[in-house]
Amino acid sequence: MPNPDKPQLLLVTRNFPPLTGGMERLMQHTAQGLAEWAQLSIVGPRGCSVWAPAGCEVVEVPASLGGFVTRGTLAAWRACSRRRFDLVIGGSGLAAPSLRALQLRFGVPTAVFVHGLDIVVDNLAYQTLFTPCLRGADLVIANSHNTMALACERGVAEKQVSVVNPGTSIPDLSQVASREDFCARYDIPFRQILLFAGRITRRKGLSRFIENCLATILAEKPEAGLVVVGDNPGDSLNQQGEMGRVLERVASLSLENKVRFLGQVSDADLLAAFAAADLQVFPLLEIPGDVEGFGMVAIEAAACGTPTIAFHCGGVADAISEDSGQLVPPGDYAEFTRRVLQQLEEQPAGQAVACRSHAEKYSWPRFHQHLHNALGPLLEPGKKQP
Repeated sequence: MPNPDKPQLLLVTRNFPPLTGGMERLMQHTAQGLAEWAQLSIVGPRGCSVWAPAGCEVVEVPASLGGFVTRGTLAAWRACSRRRFDLVIGGSGLAAPSLRALQLRFGVPTAVFVHGLDIVVDNLAYQTLFTPCLRGADLVIANSHNTMALACERGVAEKQVSVVNPGTSIPDLSQVASREDFCARYDIPFRQILLFAGRITRRKGLSRFIENCLATILAEKPEAGLVVVGDNPGDSLNQQGEMGRVLERVASLSLENKVRFLGQVSDADLLAAFAAADLQVFPLLEIPGDVEGFGMVAIEAAACGTPTIAFHCGGVADAISEDSGQLVPPGDYAEFTRRVLQQLEEQPAGQAVACRSHAEKYSWPRFHQHLHNALGPLLEPGKKQP
């Protein structure tokens, strides 16, 4: 039974396990943090009950884009019809129309997470319906200052937006698989490992990095190689996968023996990959209708002591500091190559400790506190009505 002494919150999100990705991890941890101080109900994708905090009421709906928008809205409407919620939270801009309808019908305050792509996606129907509904939200929670700027460009008032950077787990590295074990299990022979981790979409820039940087790097560092963790996106808003192009670039440069594609791996092996790497490359591109909202993999790598070199695109500047990596002017592949080679050559003493220290600023407990601070004003008695 709901605890009437706690704030009553409803989280409406398609981004939740069993779906996989950074946004899904973010929403799972968000739910865990909210459940510590509120009575939480969730409308999420089919199969999400297993991943929800204990004691939450959960309604599962189809995970497809269309199925979630229609069935998720209906489920949230029914939930609000049965009892009064103090706040309804949307996991992304995809939930904005549903929350706007609930706000107008039931007078419930709303807060919507935005991640970047859910603001700029190049889709007429989305921009006509979903993005304008953000303007009616009582609070828009942006994952970076760049995402905040994008929201404001589309008419969201600056006073409506709070920036809450995503969090990360700080692993006990003694419990992470050793480099030797990881490399043996995945048949990785390289003495120095460049890591690319994430969905293989155009904006991540992997094919362009291989084309413009990798051969030069390997000519200077012949014992190095590239390990790729991730695959084409199967359920994103824009479906801009580029695995085919990546494979073509590898073949055209005869680098098949210098690149290992691991596909999707377990969370434990993802940590092992971050810890085993000498350097993570994040060669982002500026793509119309697509954007890197934050750069969660840079924080996750730093938590394992590994620095990241990235192009200064999107919201990645919120995720990387001088302690955890380097930002390169967008599109300057010669400079990107130089920085990678410098890092592989020098590997500064104490950098792993500095990376970990940087990541600790984004720990989940700090994220939960920042989110609680952002949501607090909406729960004050005088601000429960829009």
